[in-house]
Amino acid sequence: MSKLQAKNEAIINAPISSVWAIITDIHVLHKVNPGVITAKGRMDKQGETRTCEMQNGGRKGIMTERLVEFEHEKKTVWTIVEDSMGMSKMIKDQRFCFYLEKLGDNKTKIVNESYYEPANFMVKIMNALMMKRKMGQIQQQILNNIKSLTEK
Repeated sequence: MSKLQAKNEAIINAPISSVWAIITDIHVLHKVNPGVITAKGRMDKQGETRTCEMQNGGRKGIMTERLVEFEHEKKTVWTIVEDSMGMSKMIKDQRFCFYLEKLGDNKTKIVNESYYEPANFMVKIMNALMMKRKMGQIQQQILNNIKSLTEK
């Protein structure tokens, strides 16, 4: 099992169904994840895949992920199947998770976690120096975007 590398959470003033609708809609993924240019596939059924055209630090590439855990209005867990940007060569046993908790009729807690293991010694050093922090910043931006989209 891989190690928790980054964890962020937010309270969203919207029903859990509204938050769930955003995190399972392939058509708004580019508004949620700042690295996604375009996306196709499904995000609403376990075992399905999504393929995203990504941009990261000026580099473009393709990433395909599989939805490995799916519990309606509770959680989604994704893993990288393949990518052209080298992420799967740098990290292994990766999981990217959303967990939702209903706090009230119009209040939802959302937690975003990233699990992975650095693939080699150099990546382990990079992870300690910058990757974990960068992953946390991206997660926070994703949560801010979800909050903005659902609280409109």
